[in-house]
Amino acid sequence: MYLDIHTHLTHADFAGDVEPVIERARAAGLGAIVVNGLEPVSNRQVLELAARHDIVRPALGIYPIDAVCDLLPADFALQVARFDVDEELAFIEAEAAAGRLTAIGECGLDGYWVGEETFAAQERVFERLVDIAMRHRLPAIIHTRKREVRAAEILRHLGARQVDFHCYGGKVKNALKWAAEDGWWFSVPANARRSEAFTKMLRELPAEKVLTETDAPYLAPAPGERSEPAAVVGTVAWLAELRGWDVDEAREQVWRNFAALLRPEG
Repeated sequence: MYLDIHTHLTHADFAGDVEPVIERARAAGLGAIVVNGLEPVSNRQVLELAARHDIVRPALGIYPIDAVCDLLPADFALQVARFDVDEELAFIEAEAAAGRLTAIGECGLDGYWVGEETFAAQERVFERLVDIAMRHRLPAIIHTRKREVRAAEILRHLGARQVDFHCYGGKVKNALKWAAEDGWWFSVPANARRSEAFTKMLRELPAEKVLTETDAPYLAPAPGERSEPAAVVGTVAWLAELRGWDVDEAREQVWRNFAALLRPEG
């Protein structure tokens, strides 16, 4: 079956047709859509979607910019609601303890939208979320933007093994190194055919460390379009082409990789 390990079906772009989007994914052969939360509202929407659709797997998290909502200026470029971050961490912990989650995510570090004055607070929340993931044997789905190396340092320090870097935008040589040395996974979005870096990752990552995602509604196969989970079919076809595999082999490899992320050996 096909896999979308990172998508945002709670985004406003899907407000009018999320049900048909999920059914198109099912018809395309997807076996799992891991919908990621960002803050209290989307986290609860993720749980509601998962309750209605067996194909939807819930991941709850706190996006790094939301994690520092209390530090953002009034004129911040993005619309970010204020909430009690520690209270939301406790909620995520409770859902993980109850066995209701497939993953923790998304979580991580961001140096693109915010500056160094937020880094310590970001790291506190990131470490808490990775700790929750580790204690409950759940994967952590990682967002890193301009802070990839620091995220890796923290993950290594904590001893995290069930790690997927979503839409990784750092140096590809580091992704290849971390996949080989640390055993971490990397999920590639549906715009891979038009991205030199994502194409290189599909071609050169260890075969057992490749996953597929969409980050929908973002990063569609064609510029300007809305992405949706069914678009992973094209990424798997590109993976097969790059590796000289048939599509069935590529699809089955990615699904095995997902199973291994959920239940690593050892």
